[in-house]
Amino acid sequence: MIEQRVEGPALRGLRGVGLIALVAAALFVGSAVFSFLERYIGSLSSLLFILCGCAVAWLLLNRYVLGFVYTCANGCLRICRAYGKRERFMLDVWLNGIRACGELEDIKNRFPGAKVHRATKSNCPIPPLAVAFNDAGRTAILLLQPDAPLKDVIVGAVRR
Repeated sequence: MIEQRVEGPALRGLRGVGLIALVAAALFVGSAVFSFLERYIGSLSSLLFILCGCAVAWLLLNRYVLGFVYTCANGCLRICRAYGKRERFMLDVWLNGIRACGELEDIKNRFPGAKVHRATKSNCPIPPLAVAFNDAGRTAILLLQPDAPLKDVIVGAVRR
C-alpha cells in the first residue's frame, strides 16, 4: 500500500498568530467600510460584507486547511480530501482503467470533452500529473501531484 499526503503549509508560532491578527483586522476594516457604504446602498452592504467574509474563509480553507490523501492499494487509487485529520472520499481510479498519463494539455488534447477532477495544491513543489481513466464508460481526467513511488505505479499501469 502506498499513501501520500499533499497539504498546504503548516502555520506554527508567529505565522499562525499573524494570520489570525490579519483576519481580525480585515473584519474590522470590512465592517467599517461596509457600514459607510450602507448610507449609499442600504442593506446590500450587509450582503456584500457576508460575501467578502465567505470569500476570505474559502481562501483560508483552500490554502491552509484543505489537503489531499492519495492511497494506492489492491489495484485502486483512492483520492480523498483531507481537512486536517478528517478525510472525505473524493474519487476511486482503478489502475486497470487508466488510459494515459502526462501533461494536462496533452491529455486534454487526446481526450477532448473529458471531465477534469483536480486534487492538487498550488503551493506544493511536486509537479502535477494528468491521468486519463475510465469513469463509468466515459473518459475522465484526474490531475494530481504524486511522488516518485506513486508515479511509478501510475506509469506502470499505463504500460500494461
